[in-house]
Amino acid sequence: MRKRLIPRKKIREKFLLTYELEGCQKVANFLTEYYGIRRMKIVLNGRRVGNGDEACYDYDNYTAYFTKKGLNKRNVLHELYHHIVYVNDWVMDERMEERKANTYARRVLES
Repeated sequence: MRKRLIPRKKIREKFLLTYELEGCQKVANFLTEYYGIRRMKIVLNGRRVGNGDEACYDYDNYTAYFTKKGLNKRNVLHELYHHIVYVNDWVMDERMEERKANTYARRVLES
């Protein structure tokens, strides 16, 4: 049986998400190695993200969860900042950590 030259939309979307996910994981691995800390796992699972957010960090599993819409460089860097804070046992309130995570992502992307 002959396959279609252009796969169905669902197959194309899965290919693109897999490509993007593997790219994001490699970037996260590179940065955690640079900082000398344990790796952060990236998982595409919108059900774990809640509250209408695009991404969240699970401190118990060293894992960042993303929705399809939320998987982008800025959010990966934002969640990586939460990982850095947790692994290094930095103490700050939630609002300050969110503000600093946004600043970190913005500054890394500017350069």
